[in-house]
Amino acid sequence: MFRDEYFNKRKELLKRNHVYRNHINKFIDYLSLPEVKLADKPTRIDKDVVEACIKYYHDKGDLNSRSTMECHLESIKSFYNYLSEVDKAKDIFSNYSYSKFKDDIVEKYSLLEPVERGSYDCEDIKSILINLDKAIDQFLEESSGIREEDRHLQRIILRLFIKITLVAPAKRSVITDIKRADIKEGFKKLYINDIYINIPCGLSRDLHSALKYAESKNKEPIKEEDNIFEYLYRYKGKFRVESLNTWFYNIAQDFGVLKNERKNKKTLAVEPIKNMVIQMMVDNMINPVFISKIAGLTLSMIEATYYPKDWNVKYEEDINKCINKSIAQNDYYCYV
Repeated sequence: MFRDEYFNKRKELLKRNHVYRNHINKFIDYLSLPEVKLADKPTRIDKDVVEACIKYYHDKGDLNSRSTMECHLESIKSFYNYLSEVDKAKDIFSNYSYSKFKDDIVEKYSLLEPVERGSYDCEDIKSILINLDKAIDQFLEESSGIREEDRHLQRIILRLFIKITLVAPAKRSVITDIKRADIKEGFKKLYINDIYINIPCGLSRDLHSALKYAESKNKEPIKEEDNIFEYLYRYKGKFRVESLNTWFYNIAQDFGVLKNERKNKKTLAVEPIKNMVIQMMVDNMINPVFISKIAGLTLSMIEATYYPKDWNVKYEEDINKCINKSIAQNDYYCYV
């Protein structure tokens, strides 16, 4: 009954994410099994039941990759978001790290990791950031309508996501799971993938101003346990990670960049930003062990993806760039 209500109330969402319907049906089929018998007990379902469902379909050979598992989880997550909104059941994904839960499942069941291809040109990303800075600075809240305000918030969130990715090229799910408690030392350190990353001064200011803007809208300060991106979007509704691709497409279109990448598409993936950063780290001869750690990828995947057989060291002859890279390695750099 609740499933049918969800299908009826979330028609637009299901049009955009048609696989949700199939995965939710599979989930309820599992709950209906004689050995499970939980289809009529939605309030008794927790993350252990969800994991058991994944194991069941993995053992059957229906769920063997991380991408399929994530589709399955996102479907169930969306279903329980709806149930919590209408007070039919608690959101079973709200009291722990969702991204860690996914990573643990991948490791436990040896699910195949996707090999993400594609990378953006650094000049295009720099152009996007320059235009984002200008657009955000020029926004006049007093004379804006709802659509302009929505676009302004999306740009604030995207600027943070892109800049964090540039200094910490971790997976999208890891970045969007950053909590306020992960921002340390007066917005100068970021704790991510079990390491501390220096936050450049510009990004520090962006973080501070974004949270200040969200606080004025949410009418309450952010808590240490709050997710940064969910807090920024809270006054508008539920933040959805997949929205980043749509917003990224929109700003690329607004600023007239990434034209070839936008052809015949309605969204633009943000993951190639991470790929671009990792490739630049490889070309700059950064230790692949360090890259593996910050990216959250296995060393073998880093080597297979970013070090092809014909890979050669790219020597940088520009003395200006060499000197600036050397200066940037000093501890004080992020405070300047």
